[in-house]
Amino acid sequence: MRKLLSSVFLFFVLIASANDKFLVNDFESGLGGAGNAWGGVCEWIDNPLKDVNNSSSKVLKVSSSEFAATSIPFTLPNGKVLTDYMGVRLQLAVIDACGENIHWVGCDLGVQDNVGNKCWPGSASWQTGELNTWITLEFWLDETILSAWLAGEHTDELSLLMKVGRQKFIYIIDNIELIEKAEYVGDGTQNYFGVNLSGAEFGGIYPGVDGTHYGYPTYKDLDYFKGKGLNLIRFPFRWERIQRVMNGPLDATELSKMKTFVQAAENRGMPVILDLHNFARYSFDGGKTYTLIGESSNLTAEHLADVWRKLAQEFKDYNNIWGYDIMNEPYSMHPSAPWVNIAQVVIDAIREVDTETPIIVCGDSFSSARFWVEYSDNLRTLVDPSDNLIFQAHLYFDKDYSGQYLNSYDADGVTANTGVERAKYFVEWLKRYNKRGLLGEYGVPDDDPRWLETLENLLIYLRDNGVPGTYWSAGPRWGDYKLAVQPSNNYTVDRPQMSVLEKYTVTAGNESGIEERADISGSGLKVSCMGREITLKSEKPCEVSVWNLSGVLVHKVSVLPNSPVYLTLLPGFYMVEHIKIVVN
Repeated sequence: MRKLLSSVFLFFVLIASANDKFLVNDFESGLGGAGNAWGGVCEWIDNPLKDVNNSSSKVLKVSSSEFAATSIPFTLPNGKVLTDYMGVRLQLAVIDACGENIHWVGCDLGVQDNVGNKCWPGSASWQTGELNTWITLEFWLDETILSAWLAGEHTDELSLLMKVGRQKFIYIIDNIELIEKAEYVGDGTQNYFGVNLSGAEFGGIYPGVDGTHYGYPTYKDLDYFKGKGLNLIRFPFRWERIQRVMNGPLDATELSKMKTFVQAAENRGMPVILDLHNFARYSFDGGKTYTLIGESSNLTAEHLADVWRKLAQEFKDYNNIWGYDIMNEPYSMHPSAPWVNIAQVVIDAIREVDTETPIIVCGDSFSSARFWVEYSDNLRTLVDPSDNLIFQAHLYFDKDYSGQYLNSYDADGVTANTGVERAKYFVEWLKRYNKRGLLGEYGVPDDDPRWLETLENLLIYLRDNGVPGTYWSAGPRWGDYKLAVQPSNNYTVDRPQMSVLEKYTVTAGNESGIEERADISGSGLKVSCMGREITLKSEKPCEVSVWNLSGVLVHKVSVLPNSPVYLTLLPGFYMVEHIKIVVN
């Protein structure tokens, strides 16, 4: 264990049956077969810590000695197998540390059959621990590891193994549940907002060492942003790592890591953009120098087409690939190899193996939204046999458009509408030529609240014009980078920009939205629900009340003609006048 000197095992037994349950045990009706194992003592007790975090009447108490454990039998729903689930979630509270230090409480997740064969496919779940405080622990199953292990010979009864806490803890647990994979719904074209989840493209040394020079986003990153409603994930990775030799095979280790990430996102119902983050260049010497596509026979459009043909072959059967982002921010291209020509070669290659997944084409000259017409207008001549192209621009608000933000808000002459003014060049081009678009990067510093107003106005403009976007950036390796929205303190503290981002999760015109009419004194009220945001429009002035299903009034607003009102709600069921709204 990384944080603890020794561990307590929590031992779950899975027995296949026809009982369609997802909750393992909430202990309200008894121990449910819970028994002692390896020296632990289990008791069914009244909940000593009943509060807003846990209102259960009964819980399971475990008094443990070193390596103590308890076993809790439960049944899988009919027709389900272990790989149908992402992992396990439970509540835990230490009520007596027995003289031990509990700075951290955590678990590792394993699987074992009843003759002792085991594997460890689960990520560790760690949280800061305090006495008499409920915490929620979650453990995610790595489907690749688990599937390989389950393919071997095992007995029918399986167990989940969890290393919990330290030796001699006395703790209580409750509300143990299997977390089922989310069903992915969508055709790759729905207009979500989201974030770039960076890390796999980091380092500047290639291929580098995973965990030192670069690293992949985690399950916790996905869970955090899904919880914020930011479902669309742009996933940057490097060409030098996935293909070590031109026209060679994809690197098996990196491919496996990419697939694990994409599968984890699919399990959560989150679409992914695969972003080859190479700026139309490749380093043949480990990161010391970079060769531009087209400047020599060492690196050509056909080489880029080769890697994408192979990537498309590997990822085409995933349900959540929102698009193949064939190259991030090409710039200063060689006159004999313009970006538009390179992009066409790649499009043709991908369509040899995948005729369905959207192909995303970044604009030239760092994909600038402001200078889209000057540098990227010729991209409208690209031909896709599947007619499924998405054009991508990037936008930052500083004076030189770079996103470095070397100066202050005032010194760069930024206003509340700077983002909108720059985005219009790209958005109006999309409208003029009936093209689909994506704003793949935009971001603001966290050092002046006025940046947030500029960001919000941009998001409103994108939302109202049906253009999705992914914020730059997030991921566990950013540290104190001032644009990052990676949360701190074990995912419990948001960055300032999140207060704006979480209000805008889906654009107008999204196919998943619903719209109904409610007549309030003949006002002609229209209520639209898209993601976590509801939009209220009315033909006449009216008062609108929003209630949750507990009967609590959560909003009461005035709606005027031609003045839509936007409200952001937490997930749940609501009544907007007489209309039932489900917010996911």
